[in-house]
Amino acid sequence: MTTSVALHRVFYTGWRHSTVASICSIAAQFKALPLLDSESTFGEFEGTVAAVALKEAVEDTNVARTPSSTSGKQPMQVQLKVLRGKQHCLHDRLIPRSTWSVLYNLHDAGYETYLVGGSVRDLLLEQVPKDFDVLSTAEPNQVKKSFPGRCYIVGRRFPICHVYSSNTVVEVSSFSTQLRNKKREGLAKPKKVSSNDTVVRGTEGWDARDFARWENSMKRDFTINGLMYDPFKHLLYDYVGGLRDLKKLKVRTVIPADESFAEDTARILRAIRIAARLGFSFTRSTARAIKDQRFSLLKLNKGRLTLEANMFFAYGAAEPSLRLLWRYGVLELILPLQAAHFVETNFRRREEGSNFLLDLFRNLDKVVAPDRPCHGSLWVALLAFHLATTEGKCSTLVIGAAALTMYHTTNRRKAAEKAIRIHAKLHKQMVSSGGEAESIESTPVFNESVLEEATVLVENAKACLNRMMDAAVTTQVMQELTGAEPEDSIALAQAFSQKAHGLFRGAIRDDFGDFNSKHRQEALKRESGKRSPPDAEAITRGDVEAISYLFSRIVLNTLYPREVKT
Repeated sequence: MTTSVALHRVFYTGWRHSTVASICSIAAQFKALPLLDSESTFGEFEGTVAAVALKEAVEDTNVARTPSSTSGKQPMQVQLKVLRGKQHCLHDRLIPRSTWSVLYNLHDAGYETYLVGGSVRDLLLEQVPKDFDVLSTAEPNQVKKSFPGRCYIVGRRFPICHVYSSNTVVEVSSFSTQLRNKKREGLAKPKKVSSNDTVVRGTEGWDARDFARWENSMKRDFTINGLMYDPFKHLLYDYVGGLRDLKKLKVRTVIPADESFAEDTARILRAIRIAARLGFSFTRSTARAIKDQRFSLLKLNKGRLTLEANMFFAYGAAEPSLRLLWRYGVLELILPLQAAHFVETNFRRREEGSNFLLDLFRNLDKVVAPDRPCHGSLWVALLAFHLATTEGKCSTLVIGAAALTMYHTTNRRKAAEKAIRIHAKLHKQMVSSGGEAESIESTPVFNESVLEEATVLVENAKACLNRMMDAAVTTQVMQELTGAEPEDSIALAQAFSQKAHGLFRGAIRDDFGDFNSKHRQEALKRESGKRSPPDAEAITRGDVEAISYLFSRIVLNTLYPREVKT
């Protein structure tokens, strides 16, 4: 265990205890801070890894807790807000035809329908929703009858309908499912207390519909996801303070954060994902609960974990997601090898600067979006490639050449020559770390060593990918960083890994003898003439040409911050 990793584990463990005294006592066991006690000043240790970690740990203890609104059976005050038409500025034109088709179908059949969840939130923020969720008074079987042949009910405990409309899936849930009452006819009946006998105030004058909408909103994860929109009456309902938190740019749980995350551990990951995508911050109680309960993520189902990991990095918010995962101590539990790199390079939790991995993900975010995500193999390949660049001294030229071999698989010599040409054109004068100018020849001259080093780098990327998928390796690294002992520490989908492995394998293949003739013809064809950038569907499907093209472009645009043709 390296000194940096040892210190990280010391302060990570102390962070869990949330007191300066416990941090200092643990650090003393490693003899890392022999003169440090709870009254020591930070200035004495300025610039050291220990001081940085201790500062951040102490700052964490200053995050105040918000008392539970249900502790001691305190009254719950409900403040309903109903906005009409121009008051909420939600434009119906932003709702796609596929969703309107579902809404109209259910409405014409006599059912009340609402847009709910993140889609309403994004529409209010004038962002493109990843998907649309519909809430209806129709029972699941009634929804299925309304869409014969294109509606499927999924889930047994909480059945939800997936309606296929214009090559998209619209999720339709039922009030009766949300309220867990199969005997209900229509909507909920008014009541004066909640399920835990907490007195509810502010419901005077409510009818059955208000109570049904309110109870549904109370089962949402975050207040900004608890908004409901009636597109036919143009009414926006807010029962949980979602509009307030949208205005404040805050992520807040509907119920007390400790209870919310204990109820559904995956909400921790969703909170980070939402904050990363929208640029929001957490309320103090939510931030504290994330740090206190993050180790419960180790018990999360692997399928759910891999799904959430892809949601972080494939939908246009990879760079801010990585920052927040690291800031709140979750990266060690999701991507321990990448967290170890941050530790070794002394990258602070609240670091505002950047590094090569964050720059790669920032450029990835420029080419994907919530409505046009990339295949998971792309961000997995970038993670492995970055790890490979950190394990040896790789020049910018070699990294660029390696990236180009991912695309020019039939002629690696051509890839190396192109890398030299780009390097010479964009960096005729490079300033070395010593401050001396280094001249680069503008005339492309092929250098066999460039190709050899690029090939070694791609081989190392394959090896790094294997390590990322090795449970023994990731578990050991996670234990060194956190002291945790997970049952399964791999958050990467096997399908993503296999396709990323194929990208690396194709870049160092000596010939195409084991390729079928169709694959060989396609590979040779893309090497000749001008090629258009891949379309969004090809990127989402994970077509080899599309992913290899984007991989090369992302790496080159990171190395040379300007448009580069691959």
